[in-house]
Amino acid sequence: MFGYLQPDKDELKIRDYKVYKSFYCGLCRQLGKDYGIIARLTLSYDCTLLALLSVSLKNEDCAFVNKRCVCNPLKKCCYCIGKNESMHFAGAVSVILTHYKFFDTLSDEGFFKKIAARFLLILFHGAFKRAVREYPEIDRLAQNMMSEQQKAEFDCVGIDRAAEPTANFLSGLCANISDDEKYLPELKKFCYLIGRWIYLADACDDLEKDVKKGSFNPFVSKYNGDVQETMKYCREVLNMTTAHIIMAYDRLPCHSYKAVTDNIIYYGLYAKQKWLTEEKYMKNSEDEKNVISE
Repeated sequence: MFGYLQPDKDELKIRDYKVYKSFYCGLCRQLGKDYGIIARLTLSYDCTLLALLSVSLKNEDCAFVNKRCVCNPLKKCCYCIGKNESMHFAGAVSVILTHYKFFDTLSDEGFFKKIAARFLLILFHGAFKRAVREYPEIDRLAQNMMSEQQKAEFDCVGIDRAAEPTANFLSGLCANISDDEKYLPELKKFCYLIGRWIYLADACDDLEKDVKKGSFNPFVSKYNGDVQETMKYCREVLNMTTAHIIMAYDRLPCHSYKAVTDNIIYYGLYAKQKWLTEEKYMKNSEDEKNVISE
């Protein structure tokens, strides 16, 4: 995925932030254990939330231990560990999505990024094959997502159709996220909306770059050189999606670590879209002024 589902640290208690970091580092550890050290590079905030949500809905037991960080052996990290399926599943999603992200780079990016993508595809091949053997359904969903996304971009569809492949992918993962069929319809709705939000946030983030390159972007029809007005429209679309996400989330029976998932859904989404639609462009404008004055 894209790494947009982050907590708002300013609104998170210290003990809850430690829990979040433990899941983040725990997923990193699980990736290395299941798929090799290179797979740790696929670690993302989005898959960390996936693991957190699954543990919470399944009410799985977790333990926390302090061990040396693989990336920085001089420091110790608190890892979330346990005999739970959620971390294993989130790791597989991360590896499989990264594999297809490299293929997307091969079709969309420039020469040097394509060379890097080909090299990384070779490095990740073994990890990808192991993940697919264990979770073939994730691979089928990812393949379908990529195929439908290519069709949507070729047809230059609108916002709803463009966001649907990512939304359907997340919705399709629901059977692995929770065992309770009673809440499956609400969970599917929640995951669908999260997938939609992720796609739209990424489209908003890439708008100026896509306009310059002539690449597909569902917001480009609103772009007439007026970044401020376009970002206002992006903010309205994201706000509407976030409101529906919160309504669906409130119906889910989250058990453990709810304070952390609450923070990401109630505060983190709004904080991220504020950065994407306001603060990022204010910062870029200030940087341009500084360059001109120099």
